[in-house]
Order: sequence, then structure tokens, then C-alpha cells
Amino acid sequence: MKNRKTAGILAVAASLSLVLAGCASTSDTADEATTEAVAEETAVAEETTEEEVAAECTEPIIVGSAMAQTGFMSPFDVPALDTARIAIDKTNAAGGVLGCQLELIAVDSETNPDKAAQIATDLISQGAQLLLVTCDYDVNAKASQVAQDAGVLVIAPCVGDTIMGPDAGLTLGFSLGSAVPGEAAIMAEWAFAEFGPKASLFKDMSIKYTQNQCKVFEERWTQLGGEIVSAPEFSQTPEGSLAAPVTAQVKEIKDSSPDVVALCSYPGGGAEAAAALRAGGVETPVVSGFGMDGAFWLGAVPDLSDFYFVTYASVFGDDPNPKVGELLASYKDLTGSDAATSGLVTGASTIEAFVLAAEQAGSTNGADLAAALETFNGVDLTAGPTSFSPELHVNVTRPMAVMQIQDGQHSFIEYRAAEQPILN
Repeated sequence: MKNRKTAGILAVAASLSLVLAGCASTSDTADEATTEAVAEETAVAEETTEEEVAAECTEPIIVGSAMAQTGFMSPFDVPALDTARIAIDKTNAAGGVLGCQLELIAVDSETNPDKAAQIATDLISQGAQLLLVTCDYDVNAKASQVAQDAGVLVIAPCVGDTIMGPDAGLTLGFSLGSAVPGEAAIMAEWAFAEFGPKASLFKDMSIKYTQNQCKVFEERWTQLGGEIVSAPEFSQTPEGSLAAPVTAQVKEIKDSSPDVVALCSYPGGGAEAAAALRAGGVETPVVSGFGMDGAFWLGAVPDLSDFYFVTYASVFGDDPNPKVGELLASYKDLTGSDAATSGLVTGASTIEAFVLAAEQAGSTNGADLAAALETFNGVDLTAGPTSFSPELHVNVTRPMAVMQIQDGQHSFIEYRAAEQPILN
């Protein structure tokens, strides 16, 4: 389509050049004839271009989703999918992409990797030119490979692992999430400046995300000159509660007298661990990450104070980014509910990134889109300044929101980028 538009413009330019070159007369009649000729040529060229664009856009651009609408990944995937819908509607209202409308076809993967792979196959056979996959690489790997093999761009809105991309052989795979190498580095840098230099790690070993979070925090903390004085571990059940009491772990932390505790976890077991800290007499400030975003878990720790976490944005009405405020309002209009956590901003940003890449490439071909995305350097999306490279298809330098909970109330502190992301 881009080439056809260009051809139309060149046709107008060539016609104008020929008319001007053939006109030496200065008479009014000649001038009028020239003007009419140019106008006619321009009208014909514009009409032809519009007809060609319309002919190419008799069918919409299909955005397929093999994300989880049920299962343990649905609390992460559903809000991101909802904001992707919002961004698609907004894009279509503004004229679409390359003159074409977007159409979302979403099928529930049920957090099942094999089902997601079959859904991906079906959606691509229907002509999907962008595939959205679940926000966990272990769950989306099979579906992502289907898209990669078919030459289709695949984006996980909120995977926080740098494996989503070339490290897994996914040259067409990206995440609009902010990866742990940046998130946990921000946790360490901010907490060291505020509370350091002694830290305890409270390590949830249930999933790779929380394991890596504490690993990156520890490495960055020691780089800064800090000391890890204790590092007890715990685990959660698949249902989301502590697998065993953490009384001994809390005592170990208390006895080590840290300046700050890094809690690498997520609710519900993470909420129970935070409650156990306070119940065990640990009044030390606690810092955590995106996994502990939201207010839905605070019932486990009434009137919690001195708790801090790093996340995408504030969903509590005080985020300084107007794009975030606008999206949260649209989300409430769509769902009737306030956002539980800020990870949903990545769904909208997935569509924003796709639109910008398609316009830059003049194409929806997977390789062309990936090449365009790899040139992103601080591109302003709802999720914040977004950058990719041929080697890294997940953000590690994007600023994230530092939030606090005092007396059971959330408030925004600042946006902060990692000074030194830890890439292993």
C-alpha cells in the first residue's frame, strides 16, 4: 500500500512537471488551462490512490489472542487483553492501521500451553498478523513458536523475563513488560539510597519470576556496597497460600537486624509472608516488586505501613502520566471495575507498539514489524518510554513507578529507571 500511495504522489509530481515544462505562455488562458490540467491530474491520482487503498482493505487486519481468560494466568492476562481491546477501538476510531481496521479474535487458552499452541495455529490459519500470548514464557513458549515458524509477530503484553525474544530463538517475539533485570535493580537502588546498607532477602521459591527478582536484587545490592545479612526461603501452594509456616524465617530476619527486607513474592502467599513479618515483630521497611501491586491483598495485613514496591504505574488516582489516567478511566467504562494492578497498561501498549511499527514498516509482515520494533528507542507509550534492540526484545531501562503503603493507603512516590540493570 505504501508503494501505491507513493506511485500516486509521483504521478502527480510528474504531471505537474510536464505541464510546467510545456508552458512558456504568460497569457491568462494558458494559466487557466495549466491550473485546470494540474487539478484534473491531481484529482485522478487521488481517486486512484483511494481506490487502491480501499481494494487492499476489504478485510481487516486480524489480531489473534491465545491468552488465558481462565486458569492461574487469567488475573494477569485478562486485564491486559481488556486494554488491548480499548487500544484497538481507539485505533479504529482514528482510521485504523495503514488504512485498515483491526479485528481482535480472542480464544481462551485456559493457561494450557498445548491448547494455546493449537489456538495459535488456528488463528494464523485465519490470517492473524499479530498474535498475543500469555504473560508467562513457560506457558506461552509453544504458541510463540507456532507464530515464529509462520513468520507472524508475537507479543506477550507483560512477560518480565528477557528470554521472550532472541534468547529463546524468537526473532519475532517481544514483550511489552518491564523485565526483572530492571525492576529488581530499581528495587535495590531505591532501597539502598533510602534505607541501606543491610538487607534481608525473603525469597519465594515458587516461580522463576520471584527467584530471579531476589537474585537480581542481591547482585545489584552488593554492587552498590550493601550487605545481605539473611536470606530465608519459602514456597506457595498452587492455590496461592504459604506451603508451610514461616515463623523460623521471620525470626532469622529479625535476628539479623536488616535496614530493609526485600520480599520477592506475590499474593496470596506473599501477603501472608508480609503479615508474618509484622506479626513476628519485624517493623523494618519492606520493598517488593510488581508481584505485590494492588490493594486486593491488604486484608491480610490491616493498616500496613512502611511497605514499598516497584510497578508499572499507580492505579490509585495519583499517577502523573495522563495516558495512564485516561486508560484507567476507559478500563472502568469497559469492565465496570477499577484496575486491580497496573500491569494492564501493557495490553494497550502492545497495540500502540504494533501500530507504530506497522506505520514505520509500511507493512504487517512479521520480519518487517520486528525490524521496526528493534529501532524503538524511548518511544512514548502508555506503559512509558519503550526501547528494544536486535538482542533484547523486553524492556530493562523503562522507568517504573515506586509506590508506598502507609496506614493501609497507597500513594505514588516517583518514576525511576534502573541505573544499572542486571543482565545475566
